[in-house]
Amino acid sequence: MAITYAIDPGLGVVFTKATGVLTDDELVGHKQNLLRDPAFKPGMVELSDVRGVERLEVTPEGIRRFVAQDKADADRLRGFKLAIVVSKDVVFGMARVYEMRTEANPLSVNVFRDMEEARVWLGLSQDA
Repeated sequence: MAITYAIDPGLGVVFTKATGVLTDDELVGHKQNLLRDPAFKPGMVELSDVRGVERLEVTPEGIRRFVAQDKADADRLRGFKLAIVVSKDVVFGMARVYEMRTEANPLSVNVFRDMEEARVWLGLSQDA
């Protein structure tokens, strides 16, 4: 599995891409790395393309850990919006579980099957 990201500080956007097999530890590790990145600033948005995930090994416990980490990092995530773009039903379902569990957190999560809809929700232009 590979999770990669690039931050565009001028746009205030994190572009994330996940491929292969996605696990609990990789998800949590990605969030930890992102929040430690000096280019990451509160109020940014993230466009996460997980359409390349071939197999999902994310568990309900992993989602709980991910949500708990979001709560612990609430100050850094205030105003943060995350759009997750999926293609597989199982990935869509698990992403929706995460979306529902984050409702009490300071970040906003939405799951999409269409990249353009995700970009519109984040307020990104076609050029970004």
